[in-house]
Amino acid sequence: MTDATTTADRTRTADGMTTAGAATTATAPTGFELRTPVEWVDFAMADEASENRIAHDVWTRAREAGLTESQAGEFTESVRRSVRHARRSGARHAAGVFQLYEDGPLTATVLVSVVTPPASGDVLGALTAVRQPEQGDGTWRRVGTAEIDGIGTVGRVHGIQDLTLDERTMRCAVMHTVVPLPGSPDVLVVTGSSPNVAEADELFELFATITGTLRLTRGEERAAPTGAPRADAD
Repeated sequence: MTDATTTADRTRTADGMTTAGAATTATAPTGFELRTPVEWVDFAMADEASENRIAHDVWTRAREAGLTESQAGEFTESVRRSVRHARRSGARHAAGVFQLYEDGPLTATVLVSVVTPPASGDVLGALTAVRQPEQGDGTWRRVGTAEIDGIGTVGRVHGIQDLTLDERTMRCAVMHTVVPLPGSPDVLVVTGSSPNVAEADELFELFATITGTLRLTRGEERAAPTGAPRADAD
């Protein structure tokens, strides 16, 4: 399977997908910009029709790659669940990659959401407020911080978790990055996830690299609407 860090090196330099979030004061960010690798697909999450178009494209590619109808169906349904979850969760932006390699498929998604912290202010705690796994079941999580150029210190939790999408539970590599929004009580949360847990270390590096491209925008810097790419630099 492809090395996730090599994939990240092909991130576009000037056409990150962007969206806007509501500002509560004049100094609060009015939007954000996030770059993803060139082979990633921006999710058009407006309705079920867009979900169907993505699923059809994945099915076609899976069959062309030699997967049986059963295998292609399972892969396509996994993609459909990811897109549906992004749409229903109210994510401000979402993108994903669905590729087939000789040793199997690679599925990964990144969601960007704006979250109001709980009364306790413990956003990381709220994100990981799930049933503690039994010792030795293979799940784990680590909470810490990271630095993003132009933004500063952000909170981060990553690990192997059991996620439930459409009543089906999958074990995934997951990384949440919590970014304070200056002048606003809310925070921006970037979540990367993938069921390819065997490549967890490479995926964590990829999610960290993508999140590291995050840029908050204000006023005239306001980014284009979701799904509208900026012009290529070259």
